[in-house]
Amino acid sequence: MAFIFVAHDTPEPSLYGAMAAILAAQKDLPLAHLPVSWDTAHYPDACQHVVGEGQLVTSGLLWAERLILQSAGKVMKLEELLKTYGTGDMVIPLGPTQIIQFTQIARQVRENAFDYELITVERENQGYVFRRHGLTDEAAGYWWRDRYGRWINHDTPSQTTTSLRIALVGAQSGQCTTYPATLAALGDAADALSVSLDIVYAAPQVLEDHLHEVMENVDGILLPGGSAMCNVAGQICAAHYALNRNIPVLGLCLGMQTMTTAIVQNMMGSAKASLAEADPDADIKTFVPLTDMPAFPVHRLGDHRMHSRPGSRLHDILGDEFIVRYNHRFHLAPELKPDLENHGLLISGTDATGKIADGIEFTRHPFYLGVQGHPELSSLPVKPHPLLIAFLQAASAQHG
Repeated sequence: MAFIFVAHDTPEPSLYGAMAAILAAQKDLPLAHLPVSWDTAHYPDACQHVVGEGQLVTSGLLWAERLILQSAGKVMKLEELLKTYGTGDMVIPLGPTQIIQFTQIARQVRENAFDYELITVERENQGYVFRRHGLTDEAAGYWWRDRYGRWINHDTPSQTTTSLRIALVGAQSGQCTTYPATLAALGDAADALSVSLDIVYAAPQVLEDHLHEVMENVDGILLPGGSAMCNVAGQICAAHYALNRNIPVLGLCLGMQTMTTAIVQNMMGSAKASLAEADPDADIKTFVPLTDMPAFPVHRLGDHRMHSRPGSRLHDILGDEFIVRYNHRFHLAPELKPDLENHGLLISGTDATGKIADGIEFTRHPFYLGVQGHPELSSLPVKPHPLLIAFLQAASAQHG
């Protein structure tokens, strides 16, 4: 047995494990990963990729699932990994903190009578490459990221058909260097529909003062998930903009919460409605902790089945049931549900108990739909997620 360590000395969480996954796919080997730390003050969503088994790992491990077509799996300490994998080779990515510790890692591997190989990832003019003993492995190819952040080793033909202007409500740095899944999923759906996307990266903090300038002439608005509560006010502004102009909008996790909150603000006639997580002192708390519900977990993680409401748009897109990946600790406040339904907000998706709102849509709008989960994590180039497809189709109709 041999451990093939792939060292990529980069601060970007979105790059962690990407080239290791490429190598694992080329060699048809499993990939495992060790504990790694990131500058979460600079990259707040560095560890927001959810594996189906229910654990948060570095966001760059998305590429392992997309390239190897299997779960990235849980984080394992080296001792556990040595015990778990007794035979066969495996690929293990090394991030910056692990590279510093590599002398200790190598010693422990040798002490357990295992072989290892260290491969480094370097960036050259043609793209990222593997190097062994200082020499470029040209047989493994040159790799780079396309306009949607997806890893490729060949030029792709440009789309010459419809071009849609899509506002992705998030800073470009966050969507490209920290949490790459949303942009990649948009690319998957765009390719399937043979459309080209002009992505407008709408930083939420900027929207509070420059909403109309940033959002001018957009065909659709995507409100992504994320752990940074400083983005909430800007997302709510974007949701109001979509409501007022009938612009198609899709919300993912936090995005569903903020677009629902925009409806609550309209219904109540009060801007003081907000998420309890973002504003614990809000007069009207729209999303409250799951711990308020007996028998529910503090943190809902991993793959769970969502049940769609017959007759809803969500049901038309996903059918009766659909597996969705979740990462949330807050849910729609139960006391708001009756009034919201009367106001036109349809709770179109729920968990198995029917108590958690897992999907919402506003019936007075052409396409105003959100889900509590992360469909972007289940998208593949050969199998784009139906929700992203439906969103871009609605944006195409808006574009005319």
